[in-house]
Amino acid sequence: MEAALSRLEARVLVYVMEHVPAAVGGRAVEIALDPDGPPAVFASAPLAPSPGAAVVFTLGRSGRRVVATLTDADPVIVGALLARVERAAPAGDPVRILPLAEPALVDAGRAGVALLPPSAGRWFPDLPDAIRFDAALVQVSMAVFLSPQELADAQAHGPAALLGAFGRGERDLIRFGARPR
Repeated sequence: MEAALSRLEARVLVYVMEHVPAAVGGRAVEIALDPDGPPAVFASAPLAPSPGAAVVFTLGRSGRRVVATLTDADPVIVGALLARVERAAPAGDPVRILPLAEPALVDAGRAGVALLPPSAGRWFPDLPDAIRFDAALVQVSMAVFLSPQELADAQAHGPAALLGAFGRGERDLIRFGARPR
């Protein structure tokens, strides 16, 4: 369902769309994550330099954290996952490692997600780690879907190895729905 956005969410939407490699034609969508809770909202747009891929991000509705990723999977499925992640990890720690047993994630061979500052990687060079709108500060996180081994390593040893791999350009962000090549 098309989203009814608050003023802050609309400002986040415009700001993020201007600072990610999105093509025109994006949209914001409201989804029900559970029948008793308020709806969540995310946005997606085709990725300008890569046909078939998209940038997908939440708008900070659940806790002042925008969660963004690049994907070649269905943006609606990824958006729903990001909305669940945003709800589970409101603004706070700049790095979070979350195990997830979502069926879509498991089907894609992933076991969890790492929330990292955009400055930790090269995929969102124009997206800051936080955005201030008047008195509201919104934290920005890059979502990285983890394999079972990456999740186990991050849980056992912390996120340093994962952050290092991003810093060295050894880890690709678009992996959620990656097709074998």
